[in-house]
This record gives sequence, structure tokens and C-alpha cells, in this order.
Amino acid sequence: MRPRLTPAIADARRAIRETFEAPELAGTKSVLLAVSGGPDSMALALAAGFELPKLGIKVFAAVINHNLQEGSKEIAATAKERLLELGIESVVIDIDVPKGQKGPEAQARDARYSALEKYRSELSADFILTGHNLDDQAETVLLGLTRGSGLKSIAGMKLVDGHLVRPLLGIQKADLAQACLDSGVEFWEDPHNQDDAFTRVRIRKLMQRIESELGPGVSEALSKTAALASEVDDYLTSQAKELIAQAAKDDGYSVSVLEAAHPALRNKALQMMSLEHGAGSISRSQVLGIAELITNWHGQKPLSLSGITVERVRDQLLFQKSS
Repeated sequence: MRPRLTPAIADARRAIRETFEAPELAGTKSVLLAVSGGPDSMALALAAGFELPKLGIKVFAAVINHNLQEGSKEIAATAKERLLELGIESVVIDIDVPKGQKGPEAQARDARYSALEKYRSELSADFILTGHNLDDQAETVLLGLTRGSGLKSIAGMKLVDGHLVRPLLGIQKADLAQACLDSGVEFWEDPHNQDDAFTRVRIRKLMQRIESELGPGVSEALSKTAALASEVDDYLTSQAKELIAQAAKDDGYSVSVLEAAHPALRNKALQMMSLEHGAGSISRSQVLGIAELITNWHGQKPLSLSGITVERVRDQLLFQKSS
């Protein structure tokens, strides 16, 4: 029997429908759902499985088993069974999360997205859909604020980011869980979501403390901040691309053109140039160091920064990848 349409179910369905009715996703023929078995991804499957076929979009799903905890194979198999009950074709993808310098969270995320992208390509699906929600967005903004990493960081996650689509960013996690409960669909609660060893869990608990002190609405406010920051960063990026094109000269960039630009625009362009020329990452202090070659030139030596060297030769700024 079809479940009664409740506000939580309706909100999730509406988010899916409006996302794929937008012009930028016109012509989508098939999508791949990233499913863990938790409330967010099961709500995603419920809503996508209901709405997208009506738009002529084929829905597939992949359940990623990270093999990071006892019973993970059984959890993945159960999620696959629940997807089958919803009429969604799915596979379980087992991955091994390598150890690395990024830490377990980042390593698991990279391995997960790599596996999803590989399977998306095999299916020739247009997009990968994730269950990221408003709470996730707020946590991302708060994490970015603590790191002091600029507009791009506090702009949070984009609705559409390459092959990734996050249609539920405007819905709170509790409402997604309620959509599952209202639909009679069981979900799994990951015990890692309570483990303080993970940065994201500590940020989540900090958010809960902030809301207990300031009252509800903080998550929504941070999500709005992300939307505003994203708009500003998109505009600044587009203007910086134009500045880079104007400054391009021979093998380098015109110092006089860069010097005439607004400092915020110039710094954004310098950051983009550095990454384009092979920098692994570039910090605010490093960008300001490059800017000194333009605005406070007194014969400085070349700068060695994150895998590149930057030097000024007369009226040109030269970027080279370090050997």
C-alpha cells in the first residue's frame, strides 16, 4: 500500500523534482544514487525512485561498503534489499580505504567517490546523486570557518558540482529520517556518526551545542551564508579568469595589468594561477607573498611555494612547476 503523503515525504519529492526540472539538468537520462543505508540516502532513494521515472530518468544505485567496521557486508546487503523493495536496481561495491596523510575521513571519501565515478562511467549515467542535506551544509560552512580557508570553503557544497548532484541540501536531516519513517522504510544509523575521533562528528556536536545555546535556526542561517558566499565566489572566479586572460603575456603575466586590479580580484587570480601551474595547494599567506612581487617589488628572490616557484622578471610574473 502506498504511504500517506506527509510533509516530510512531499518535501523530499519536491526537492528532487525541482532539481531535475532546472535548465542545467535538462536532458538527463539516467542517474546513479550513492546509498549507505542511512536515513539521508534512503530518503534520497525514496524520493528519486518516485519522481525521476516520471521525468523519463532511469534510476540506478550503488551501495558502498567501506569495510571499516564489523558487519559492514551485512549492512550493505540489507541496503541493497531495501532498494530492491523500492524497485531500484542496485549493486554493492566493496572498497578498501588506503591509509594516507589526509586522515581516515578524507581517505574514505576519496575512495568512495572514485568507486562511484568509475561505476557511473560504466553505466553511462549522467550524474551521481548524494543525500547531503542542510545539516551537512551547515557543518561544512562551520568547518570552513574554523579553518579560515576563505570564500570557497564557506560557500559549502554546490547543488551541482561536475557529475555530482546534491538535491536535498535544503532539507534537514531530521526531516529526511521522518520521510523514511512515514514511508515505513527502515534505515541504518552509522555508529561512526557518534565517534569523536572524526572531525565531522566533533563539528556536528559543536553545532548541537551552538543551537542549544542560541536556539534553532543556526543551520538554516549557515546554509544561507553558504549560498551567498557561493554566489560571490562564482562571480569573483569569473572576473579573475578575465583578469588572467588580460594579464597573460609571453611566458608569464603582466605585472602592470595585475597591479591595476582590485586587491581582492588580484589575489583570487594569483591563487588560480598558482593552482593552474601545479601548486598542490596555496595558502592566504602564500598568495600575499606573490602579491608582494607586484605591489612591493624590491628585487626579491623567487618564491618556492607548494610545488611551484614564482618570480618577477622585469614586468612579468613567471610561474614554474618545481622539478
